[in-house]
Amino acid sequence: MPLSGWRAAYTGDCLGWSDRARTHFDNYAASQVTDVPPRYAHPTQDSTMHLARAAKKWGTQMYSNGYICRNPRRNNQMHHYDMNLCYMDELLWHLCWTGDLDYARRMWPVITAHLAWEKRNFDPDDDALYDAYCCIWASDALYYNSGAVTHSSAYNYRANRLAALIAGKIGEDGSRYAREAERIKEALHQRLWMNDKGCWAEFQDFMGKRRLHTAPGIWTVYHAIDSDVSDLFDYYQAADYVSREIPRIPVRGAGLSDEGYYTIATTNWMPYSWSINNVAFAEVWHMCLAYWQAGRPEEAFRLFKSSVLDGMYLGNSPGNFGQISFYDAARGECYRDFGDPVGVASRALTQGLFGIQPDLLNHRVTLRPGFPAAWDYARLHAPYLDFDFRREGDTDHYSLTPRFGQEATFRLILPARRERIAQVTVNGEPVKATPVESIDFPCIGIDCPSADALHVEIVWAGEAINEAKAHSAQQPLRGTNDAGMRFVCLQQGDMQWWKPLRNEQPSAPVFYGTDLPVYADAVYRPVPMDEAWNASVTDIFREQYLSPRSPYTTLQIPVQGIGEWCHPKETADIDDSGLRRLSKDGIFTTPQGIPFRTPATGQNIAFTSLWDNYPDSLSIPLEGKADGIYLLLAGSTNHMQCRIENGSITVRYADGSTSRLPLVNPDNWAPIEQDFYFDGLAFTNDTPRPYRVALASGLVSHNLERDLQLKGFNDRRIPGGAATLLYLPLDKQKALRSLTLETVSNEIVIGLMGATLVE
Repeated sequence: MPLSGWRAAYTGDCLGWSDRARTHFDNYAASQVTDVPPRYAHPTQDSTMHLARAAKKWGTQMYSNGYICRNPRRNNQMHHYDMNLCYMDELLWHLCWTGDLDYARRMWPVITAHLAWEKRNFDPDDDALYDAYCCIWASDALYYNSGAVTHSSAYNYRANRLAALIAGKIGEDGSRYAREAERIKEALHQRLWMNDKGCWAEFQDFMGKRRLHTAPGIWTVYHAIDSDVSDLFDYYQAADYVSREIPRIPVRGAGLSDEGYYTIATTNWMPYSWSINNVAFAEVWHMCLAYWQAGRPEEAFRLFKSSVLDGMYLGNSPGNFGQISFYDAARGECYRDFGDPVGVASRALTQGLFGIQPDLLNHRVTLRPGFPAAWDYARLHAPYLDFDFRREGDTDHYSLTPRFGQEATFRLILPARRERIAQVTVNGEPVKATPVESIDFPCIGIDCPSADALHVEIVWAGEAINEAKAHSAQQPLRGTNDAGMRFVCLQQGDMQWWKPLRNEQPSAPVFYGTDLPVYADAVYRPVPMDEAWNASVTDIFREQYLSPRSPYTTLQIPVQGIGEWCHPKETADIDDSGLRRLSKDGIFTTPQGIPFRTPATGQNIAFTSLWDNYPDSLSIPLEGKADGIYLLLAGSTNHMQCRIENGSITVRYADGSTSRLPLVNPDNWAPIEQDFYFDGLAFTNDTPRPYRVALASGLVSHNLERDLQLKGFNDRRIPGGAATLLYLPLDKQKALRSLTLETVSNEIVIGLMGATLVE
């Protein structure tokens, strides 16, 4: 499918085919809308698509001047993706590779129209953080409901920063773009950087509680790093977040020695939907590039080699650039000759492994090779550069033959092998190396003049760099006390570098209540809830959730409260006939002997939601004292609310103190219509599965996959849906006052069907 924003267009410049790249940019510049002014105000959601996405109508904010259409040289053909962002990033990289100011002047109207289009569509409230409207590879099923999104804001930061630079060189006023870039950078740091996690949030809600979504996907990390929104210390921490939190999957195969090869998933989110949690080559390789950019070359190369082995050696089509890995739980190995991974692999090889950072707009090139420490030689031949590295004893040789088409200075940033430098020469002339701020190991910088050929020679002296032989450089620790990671400066001989120190403060264990204790000789007291019930559980996806909704055009959940913009008419049939049939005299008893009050007819659930359909929270009176309380809950959740508290149960005592149970997807809060898939790889969770009640049959089980024979990965639907059983221990010495159910996530509904105290 031809689309302007696949990452394929990076390939042209990385491989020295700038003429081919320009053909691509020219063709899609001719696809930019220039004669359709925006006439319709926000929002313009498509009612036929259940308000999940924008209406395809000329003159809306989206489908108007600045929008780039899907096919080359056709500016009258709509599509549902925002491919502008990646196209523009590729175009700006092209200008960095070529330094062609004549072409920059020609493309200036395209750049400015794009920036105006992005601003009016995705930052209409002018807070300097941008919504993301299916603007990256992982777009299908991804929606942010007008939220402030890291990856799209990072793209816009780089675009504005470079627009300001280009403007100054071609005689245009770039001040507005410089201001916007600084505002975006500041907002990313102030609102989306999570100091305790050492990473950026996936996004901040625009609606509701305006909370941070604190489990970002890898696209959040690599786009922020690639767009250079901060500094090396933040990049190192964010890359470390990926190493710690994103699922790793071993790469193994017949005839392949086990050297710790692995690949990664794109997120740790669930339940699955296409492009939400996958093993995709372009995504993995873009993360490899980010590891190199974050100063972690060993990790970068290990992951890069692992992924190349996965797809191009062990795969069914050796040597091919595929889209999806064998290790993808949903699709498996599929799609051949896909331009998106070709483009990212080109960048990972040239800009990551060989570290070529072109800045020809300023007539300079930085080379920061990311070779594994064990390598003694490496060579790259490209139309724009011959790069040759050799190590002979204590001497490193770097030979460069540039052919960039214009004069440029070079700066080499290299790892220090030993504690001193005996000599550095460039084309036989002595030069001085300068220290470069770095993490894990020291680095030096060597500046080289413009020349037809460069030979750089470094003679090392003293002992090899060894952290055990280093001492503190007597500099203050870098980082705040509440940070997840701080840095101490070390010195050995003439070399300095920063060592990361993880702030290993043990977090308090979170109780999720998925185990149901059974007490001998227990006394159960089902809580009267008749006054609280406000719906039947079967109503959940029959409602129309129309308010509150964003005042801006965006991607959001469909009006029925289930599905996403790719599946706007999705629904689920909830059938509680089994539960009602087994309710004897208004009591349903589980196999563990726990009784719940639930009626055979009429309303049987107390729903809460940030939708106006139901209250945000509700409270139920409690009496007496108890050892604990059993809870029967049902409601909705989705992948956009994963790894974040969706709601909570709070029991308040007469003295004002409380006991609280958070409801977190996937730990103890599951979507009513389906069962989670866990494989211990991309889909993993440390919390035991909760017991669930199949509403159509009344079956109680903590393994519905087995007991309902749910087959395969893609369809985890539970016939009739299922409620969830949880337990909250209480302080039996204290008199009880009330139970409160509260929903805090947008676009979901949480309901209480029953509560039973136990003594």
